[in-house]
Amino acid sequence: MDRIKFKCVVTVLSINFLFACATATKQNITVKENSAWDFDHQLQYKKIQLDNGHYQFEVITNNKTNFQRMSAFLLRQSYLICRQYGYSLTIVKGVERYDFKRQSPNLIRSNLVANLECPSK
Repeated sequence: MDRIKFKCVVTVLSINFLFACATATKQNITVKENSAWDFDHQLQYKKIQLDNGHYQFEVITNNKTNFQRMSAFLLRQSYLICRQYGYSLTIVKGVERYDFKRQSPNLIRSNLVANLECPSK
């Protein structure tokens, strides 16, 4: 009987420990997410600040927004946020090929997601 009680107590303590670690980890991460509309490029986007000088952009696609407009928007916003050249802009997903519309005209495209890293001053 004592062995069963010991196993139950150890199980409960380990579950509490895992829960405490998970909540402590979640509290240390602060993410600021802003969803907005850009009137110059006529597109909707989300800007997520991951860390100081590190951002993630998600440009939400629709049928009227082409890749050239979205990529120009990313370059413009990167310069406005970093306030200098030398930033690193990495496209994570959403890049289309040259013959994209000819091969699959009815395909629903994914959002354009990019990571931005500003140079340290």
